[in-house]
Amino acid sequence: MSAIPPLVLNVDDDPANRYVKTRSLRMGGMEVIEAEDGASALAVIAERQPLLVLLDVNLPDVNGLEVCRRIKQSWPEIVVIQISATAISSAEKIVGLESGADCYLTTPVEPLELIAVTHAMLRLRQAETRAQEAHERYRMIVESAVDYAIFTCGLDGRVTSWNSGAEAILGYTPDQIVGQPCARIFMADDVAADVPETEMRSARAGIGVRAERWHRRRDGTRFWSSGRMVPLRDRRGEVAGFLKILYDRTVEKDARDALEALNAELENRVAERTRELAAANERLRAEIAERERTGEQIRQLQKMEALGQLTGGIAHDFNNLLTAILGGLEVTRLRIEDPRTLRMIDSSVSAAQRGAKLIAQLMAFARRQNLELDYLPINDLLQEMRELLERSVGSAVTLTFDFAPDVWPVLADASQVQTAVLNLAINARDAMPEGGALRIATGNTLIRGPVDGTDVPPGDYATLSVEDTGTGMSDEVKGRLFEPFFTTKELGKGTGLGLAQVYGFVRQSGGDVRVDSVLGRGTKITILLPKAVETAGEAAAV
Repeated sequence: MSAIPPLVLNVDDDPANRYVKTRSLRMGGMEVIEAEDGASALAVIAERQPLLVLLDVNLPDVNGLEVCRRIKQSWPEIVVIQISATAISSAEKIVGLESGADCYLTTPVEPLELIAVTHAMLRLRQAETRAQEAHERYRMIVESAVDYAIFTCGLDGRVTSWNSGAEAILGYTPDQIVGQPCARIFMADDVAADVPETEMRSARAGIGVRAERWHRRRDGTRFWSSGRMVPLRDRRGEVAGFLKILYDRTVEKDARDALEALNAELENRVAERTRELAAANERLRAEIAERERTGEQIRQLQKMEALGQLTGGIAHDFNNLLTAILGGLEVTRLRIEDPRTLRMIDSSVSAAQRGAKLIAQLMAFARRQNLELDYLPINDLLQEMRELLERSVGSAVTLTFDFAPDVWPVLADASQVQTAVLNLAINARDAMPEGGALRIATGNTLIRGPVDGTDVPPGDYATLSVEDTGTGMSDEVKGRLFEPFFTTKELGKGTGLGLAQVYGFVRQSGGDVRVDSVLGRGTKITILLPKAVETAGEAAAV
């Protein structure tokens, strides 16, 4: 943020001269207001309080010297530079300066000279203001600090000033202590240890010294003080003495000592109770976290169920429309012999069939597709897909298989299982654009009660997992992973229905899909399918 430009009042009855000076001052970075006579100048000063007044001596109504006297009488902090339009004598300049002017110039004045003089006068005034403010602050602090002992010492350690707070706390009047060594207020042990001289050496090196210790009053009693000694510097920045500030904290120390004794007595009981509360809080936090996690999973499940119902209804209606369209196209094909028209009909049929495939994926997500259930040994099914999977993921991905030898068979649609595995493998490949490792594994798991807030019933499940070392997923992506048409791939690289189809098929089969992913470290998606209770022959009969 830039600094606010100083406000300057330019007083001159000659418009041309006033214009030249105003332009010069504005070139110097100042905000300039104008007045053409003494009366209007005084009115503007009363209203705007400029930092500096550039005052022409010869004004039509009130003499510039009189205007200067009035300014200094009412606003002594305003800098006044008088300008005479003609050559004048030194005596006249003296009269102008004695009227209160801070500077006197004669025309013609070069613009750069005017700017430089104005800046110099403003700097002087700012320095005076800062010095006055600092002196006033110091005076107010020292005079009002009746609860603090504040005194100064020379380089020899003798007291040079003594405030009323020091008199009240230490018992010495200024007449009794000024000129005496400040070591008088230190305890004998500290004097023997050269503590006063050590503090002054540190302060002389420019280091403020903070300390809490016992000090001695004039009557010989002691008090506990919190104090500080800092160096006092002269105009050249050299250390000329020291400032010492003390505050009587005896009452606080006594209270603190008593409190420490009480704390020592209570510490063991508090520590024991704290451990008990910490254990209880840890259990409570774990329960709360589990409830929140379960609640979030239930909400996600409800959302997916509602989305599935909506998707299924839409897909069903569109399926009926596409059935009618395909039927009409087939009838039209039989009645038309024109080759070009037949090619157009074939293109329409192809587009409608792609739409039917899309509808089939939506129906899979909505769990309204017709499943052809077979008795499936999962390991054999995946073994048949080995070559297809290797071609699909490419040479940049290292594909490994880890089949549990005793994995349970399942009753499921073989084509849907294969499609689901292929979808997961291709997604894993896309998550590893620079290559990586892909592991496909099978196994068994037993669910004996509600798990993770899902509605998967207890029972025996065969598991099929696809694990990659790819980019992983954020929590936001995991929350929407199975939504239809949601995809993180580039436009045209995917429909966003692959995982939705996997989710719908698995849920329709009575299973579940688990996702374990860490951003930047990879993803593992596990399909749980219920164990087949029929034998292979019974399943074939069904």
